[in-house]
Order: sequence, then C-alpha cells, then structure tokens
Amino acid sequence: MKITILDPALCCSTGVCGPDVDDSLVQTAANVKWLKSLNVEVARHNVSNDGEAFQQYPEAIEKLKMDGLNSLPYILIDGKIVMSGRYPNKTEWEKLLKTEPAPVAQPQDNSCCGGTSCC
Repeated sequence: MKITILDPALCCSTGVCGPDVDDSLVQTAANVKWLKSLNVEVARHNVSNDGEAFQQYPEAIEKLKMDGLNSLPYILIDGKIVMSGRYPNKTEWEKLLKTEPAPVAQPQDNSCCGGTSCC
C-alpha cells in the first residue's frame, strides 16, 4: 500500500510555521509519522513546492481542473483518491488501512463443522 498526500500550498507540512499553528497539519504530521512506523509508504507533495509530482496522478489533475485548489488536500491510496478537502483523523486512517477480511471457509458437507465430529 502506498499513501500519497497532495497538499495545498503550504510553507511547511508540520503546521507550526507562520504566526498561526494549523492543528490539522500538526495532527497530519503526527499521523504520517505513525503510518511510517507501521511500514506504510507515505509521500507528501505540496502544490507550490512540488507541483510536478501532481502530474503523476491524472485523477488529481482532473479534480483540480474541475474543483480548483480549494479541493486540496487529496489523500490517495495506491494512486486513487480516497478523500479530498481535508486530512483524515487517526480513526479515519485506521479505517483506510484496513483490508477486506478473508472469506470465512464454509463447510464442505452438510455438517456444521465440515465433516468432523466436533458438533
């Protein structure tokens, strides 16, 4: 799994630069650090400092053309936008990280345990 965060124009990604601290950016920086501690590949690209990286994501370019810069940030998983307009909180990140559960094996015959005498 690869997570990409396409940020709006920022002077820094931590949220602690400038006169006003942006709590959502501070939390996002902490969440990115947490994601990386789980060995999740995370990349962040700022539209003002790394705009050429946006070209790698045609879906993001189309959304920018349609919705404008105010639709940023975009959160992508494996190149697909899964959220836009805000940063996920930790609970939302946890949900985004979950994969579909493996299908439960069904008994091969009519018994409740698939042919064993456990019932």
